[in-house]
Amino acid sequence: MTAMPATVDEIQQVVRASARVHVRGGGTKSARPEIGALDLTAFSGIMEYSPAECVFTARAGTPLATIDVVLDGEGQYLPFDPPLAAEGATIGGTVASGISGSRRYRYGGVRDFLIGVRVVDGEGRRIRSGGKVVKNAAGFLLHHGMVGSLGRFGVLTELTFKVFPQPEARRTITVECGSVENAFRAAREIERLRRDCESIDFDERGTLWLGLAGRATAIDPRASALAGRVESLQSVAAVNVHDSRPDPSFDPSFVHDSRPDPGIGGCVKVAGLMDSWQKLRDHVTSARFMCAGSVAWLFTDRLTELARALQDTQLAGLVIRGPRAGERIGHLAHNAFEDRVRRVLDPQNKFSAASDSGR
Repeated sequence: MTAMPATVDEIQQVVRASARVHVRGGGTKSARPEIGALDLTAFSGIMEYSPAECVFTARAGTPLATIDVVLDGEGQYLPFDPPLAAEGATIGGTVASGISGSRRYRYGGVRDFLIGVRVVDGEGRRIRSGGKVVKNAAGFLLHHGMVGSLGRFGVLTELTFKVFPQPEARRTITVECGSVENAFRAAREIERLRRDCESIDFDERGTLWLGLAGRATAIDPRASALAGRVESLQSVAAVNVHDSRPDPSFDPSFVHDSRPDPGIGGCVKVAGLMDSWQKLRDHVTSARFMCAGSVAWLFTDRLTELARALQDTQLAGLVIRGPRAGERIGHLAHNAFEDRVRRVLDPQNKFSAASDSGR
């Protein structure tokens, strides 16, 4: 049976009465319905929003799409570019999974914009970390620890974020490099140009996307100047400049008109894999490399084989989508500090055992 609480009191009651708790948001990161899940989709809504202060507070089950509409009405946005908004992803699920989009390259990830949370822990207690102002830091920042926690520490109930004003204009430079290796070399050379790119992405076929944002009067000269410099790189075959479409912002729900088999595949986020790409590529159907190649989203229909390859190359990955969503795979190092936090917040192992089986 799935519980769908609409208040914090109801969330506390469910946690206290349950031996195991599996927290579920919009369900965008798992193809499998969870029995006995704590479904937060009814616990939704923006509670406070101050456009003048660039800060808002929302309940964990609030869809990203709802937040985007409200922020856009005030000319603001979430710069860490959270993915899967169109499919119904929630703000709480985004924090719990710790995922950001392409523009994290310029502005930082979800952790850099989260300034406060409220949590119900494994004992059913209400815990607060951070606050509702940007300058708010003292001691261990539990709200930063909730980013990527995968529901292992407790139930996120309220989240407070800082936001940015929308840029006046955007441009995309598409660069054809011919191979993923050439695209990686070009991305590194472009970084050294220090042209303030908003995003630098490429795929396994060698197509590179450079995102620029800023004032409308300056965006075209900036894009033309950067395109001219990029054309001179030896690893580049062709360069095209577009307006804000196609946008380089990456949504992992859609890659090259194909998705992995939901029964055996998945989407895996891996950091720092370029040195080992040749050993992994046979297990990957498609890939998107973000932050100039520092982070990759790997789509696969052979997740077990990819997990073994990650183990062999001493890399760790997080399964974002598919039946094994929430599972860490590959070379996993023991985290003693995480264990300590979990023992404090979840002494009865209510969240840990449920989430360790996959989300």
